[in-house]
Amino acid sequence: LVEVPTIYPTGSEKQLIQVLTGKEVPSGGLPLDIGMVCHNVGTAYAVYRAVEFDQPLISRYVTIAGSVAHARNLEVLIGTPLGNLIEECGGNRHTLRRLIVGGPMMGTAMHSDAVPVVKTTNCVLVESTVHDVPLPSRDEYAMPCIRCGNCARACPVNLLPQQMYWYARARDFDKIQDHNLFDCIECGCCDYVCPSQIPLVGYYRYAKSEIWDQEAEKRQADLARQRHQFREFRLQREKQERAERHKKKRSAVAKGGSDEKKAAIEAAMARVRAKKAGQDSAPKNTDNLTPAQQRQVDEADARRQARQRKENPAKDTGESQAANTQDRPQ
Repeated sequence: LVEVPTIYPTGSEKQLIQVLTGKEVPSGGLPLDIGMVCHNVGTAYAVYRAVEFDQPLISRYVTIAGSVAHARNLEVLIGTPLGNLIEECGGNRHTLRRLIVGGPMMGTAMHSDAVPVVKTTNCVLVESTVHDVPLPSRDEYAMPCIRCGNCARACPVNLLPQQMYWYARARDFDKIQDHNLFDCIECGCCDYVCPSQIPLVGYYRYAKSEIWDQEAEKRQADLARQRHQFREFRLQREKQERAERHKKKRSAVAKGGSDEKKAAIEAAMARVRAKKAGQDSAPKNTDNLTPAQQRQVDEADARRQARQRKENPAKDTGESQAANTQDRPQ
């Protein structure tokens, strides 16, 4: 066992590691970066119950103090309203002035006693309208900074609270991040020692929330830009694909299409030519002729055939031989 000096905020993770080992967690880093892991008793007990008894972590220990009859440490189911805890410890829910969750230095005021216990609720301070004298608001009595430097000397993380305060007021969030804003553990030491009663931690919380909001907006804008760029890329790609398809179709038409199309076209043209030739070779105006007219037509056909035989004797001889061969008995 090692005795730790009771100096606030020695119980904080980074400060406890520095007190016990002399090692300092780097800015923006984790204890694991220097080979350290820090667990409190509640975490160790929850791990033991989960490993040994398969019990889920559905409760935690909460300290109830302030204007209650019996201040206690209670094991509370997560989701229990704070008002039930106050009644359990003998407090009066109807005389509440303020509830502070998280301790007197780092706590946050709750707007209602119906707020539930969550996994980070470790302490509830009850302020009553009957027994407690209301404290003046720091915002109402804050005076201008006198640059005394007390806040810098009290800071356990060795920051410059005064400079961070000015940057937070000026909304210069880039400069305040350069001064390691997110290393601030919001312990409230600078608030406590400030002779001007300036709510310094409130300014730091405001700056952190604004930075987180800006980062969230930037992520959304980046996502929207990526979607827009992808849409433009997709439209351009579809346009190119359509142009390539049209180009291929035009090339196919220019080449006459495929072989099947060519064959079909040629066959159709052949049928047209054959039909036209048949129409040209068929005798015309041979219906309803008188015997004299029919005799003249027959004589004209005979003269034409004789003339054709005279002009092509070889073809006529071949046709006659073929006819004689077919007529010869087998």
